[in-house]
Amino acid sequence: MFLYTIALGATNRQVQERFQHSGETVNRYFNEVLKTICLLAVDIIKPDDSEFLNTAREIEMNPRFMPHFKVRQTVFIAIIEININIILLIFNYL
Repeated sequence: MFLYTIALGATNRQVQERFQHSGETVNRYFNEVLKTICLLAVDIIKPDDSEFLNTAREIEMNPRFMPHFKVRQTVFIAIIEININIILLIFNYL
């Protein structure tokens, strides 16, 4: 049921009809599988760059996606600079 829902983007009602189960049963099992996948993600699904400092080449070369990452990188750099400035101020007061 989970794969059917994800693959086709099926609604709860469509899954009910296809597998002949109630909406509550469909919802319960969908959520159970989703929670299990999220638990597995912590151990198994890991990005190559765990710090997210580099952007994948496929994203950099695609003008549809890159504007969103440019903003994120700029904000990330600004946050780092702010944190460094705060740390320097704290050390100056000590």
